[in-house]
Amino acid sequence: MADMRTRRALGNLGLCGGLGSFLGSSAIVGLSTTITMWQVGFGLSNTQVGALSAVLNFAIAIGSVATGAMCGRFGMTRVFNRIGVATACGFLLCAFAFDFWMLLVGVLLAGFGTGVDLPVSLSVMSRDAQDRESGSKLVTVTQLGWQLGMLGSALIAFAVSGFEGAFGGRVLFLILALVAFGLLLWRMNSKEFACLHAVSESLGDAEGADAGQARDDRADGGLPGIMQDRFLRHPFAVLLVFYVFWNLVANTWGQFQTFMLVNANASQSLATGLGIVLYVVMFLANLLVSATINTKWRSPLFVIGGAVAIAAMMLMAAGGGSLWVIVVATAIMYVGLPLAGEAMCKVWVQETFPERSRASAQGCILGFSRFLCGLFAFVAPALMVPGVIGVTLWCFVGVTVVFVAAGCLFLRLRSKGESCAVRPLRDGMAAWRRGRMDGLEG
Repeated sequence: MADMRTRRALGNLGLCGGLGSFLGSSAIVGLSTTITMWQVGFGLSNTQVGALSAVLNFAIAIGSVATGAMCGRFGMTRVFNRIGVATACGFLLCAFAFDFWMLLVGVLLAGFGTGVDLPVSLSVMSRDAQDRESGSKLVTVTQLGWQLGMLGSALIAFAVSGFEGAFGGRVLFLILALVAFGLLLWRMNSKEFACLHAVSESLGDAEGADAGQARDDRADGGLPGIMQDRFLRHPFAVLLVFYVFWNLVANTWGQFQTFMLVNANASQSLATGLGIVLYVVMFLANLLVSATINTKWRSPLFVIGGAVAIAAMMLMAAGGGSLWVIVVATAIMYVGLPLAGEAMCKVWVQETFPERSRASAQGCILGFSRFLCGLFAFVAPALMVPGVIGVTLWCFVGVTVVFVAAGCLFLRLRSKGESCAVRPLRDGMAAWRRGRMDGLEG
């Protein structure tokens, strides 16, 4: 009976973490799809429009990097439960903004909150899971939530596109604020989540008391501790390279896909409609990753996905900026990117790093990547116009090759034997935890 309750609680925790990722991608796509509404409604200059997008990226980056320090200062569970305050207030400020500066503060708060939420959610879910397989499955749910956030925001933006001025943007961000407040209340008041957290924390204390669990002691230093540990710094470096280059492709297409299609002579409505279809393709590919994450197909699908992504980018580059070549190649790429992408990186981090440094590792990887993507966003539009887009696409072929090669290198490192930092749940720990869960609920 306790085992059934635990599985149900973990499933709900996965949904809760996925909803946090939903809000993270909704903040990005929601702003990008309504930015022209805000520009018309507030009379924003192009510089102010660029500042909003840049601030959102940098706020997410700062939040991600700060996650490890916040967890060390306040505790992982407390950060997980309460970071939604910043997210919800940020969305609410955006919904009721009356000028550029109020909108900017709202974007800043929402970006910081969602930036913290993803790495801390991944760490909490991995910690609370009974075993590595369950943890990996929960982690992939966040990627599905991320994709649904992109799709949902695009659909809402399309539905409100007929409203005048900034009203459509206000509606979208008000919906996101309500979802964020609901998520905050769920995390803070759920008894089953509190029980899972208590069991995991007591398990961590028991493992820490074991002289054989010295891996947690060396993980206390956050990122400096990771870089000083020879068992951790090499996989960290490889994963950092992998995610930075992967996200450079994924984030650029996520932010400027519509811009690129319009500049390739698609109408605004056609570009938006095609974007929704392409998001559905990516969601289905991520669903396949979630279904196979604990099977023998995990690594082969990664290699296949990497090959598909490279082939798609080469096809796009060879097309020289032709509209329908871009559409077809992007659809193919949106199959390859999820199979060899972010969901796998999240799982690898949770499986490779010890509990106390997991949030720091995940946050630094996500944050550094988001920071570089924010910088690239300043120049990306100028690189996607006719006349130069052909050269840009061939450069992205090189970027794709780099992230696929880094991912394959990580698979090779794992094939030589898991890092000694992998969470060593020993035989009987799952049964012990179930007994603790039963005792706490009783």
